[in-house]
Amino acid sequence: MSAKVLITTEDLPYVDWLEYRKTGMGGLDASVVCGISRYKSPVELWMEKTGQLPPQEAGEAAYWGTMLESVVREEFTKRTGIEVSKPSVILQSEEHPFMLANVDGICEHPELGACIFEAKTASAYKAGEWEDTIPDEYMCQVQHYMAVTGYQGAYIAVLIGGNTFRWKFVEREEELISMLLELESAFWSHVQDYTPPPLDGSD
Repeated sequence: MSAKVLITTEDLPYVDWLEYRKTGMGGLDASVVCGISRYKSPVELWMEKTGQLPPQEAGEAAYWGTMLESVVREEFTKRTGIEVSKPSVILQSEEHPFMLANVDGICEHPELGACIFEAKTASAYKAGEWEDTIPDEYMCQVQHYMAVTGYQGAYIAVLIGGNTFRWKFVEREEELISMLLELESAFWSHVQDYTPPPLDGSD
């Protein structure tokens, strides 16, 4: 699978960026359609994509996550020696045009070549979620990005509680990607048909 540049975001106004996000499924949408998002239901996402509900406003955690992204990226390079470039674009899958990717960075794996880089921040209360693996919603996110780009791996770096830094490498999982393709394609059909997905019983 390969991707093309849908739009350059360097000078793109935030309101326009939000409009482009409505034209497809992004990495953060993947966990929602899988039913494992702690912040949004599939019906709520469907209402956003169909213009019936404004996108959720970024809270304090999301704001500081964005502000600290460059810090996490620079620390990752300092600790690993792996340079990370920041592409200011929204990527679109050529095979599945409804799949979009707005990645935090691109870097090189010594054996697999080009890989995704994703920067995260987390509360100290969530440190346990990063002990041996990464949270499920972020696994869905990076596998979605690998589906869009065709890359074979992703580095995820996280700053926990403002004073603990960790990073992990995640390989491409074809079985999980196939599941994401199936669920995201079904969800996007609901968007195109303007018919809501089934209620999932969440608040």
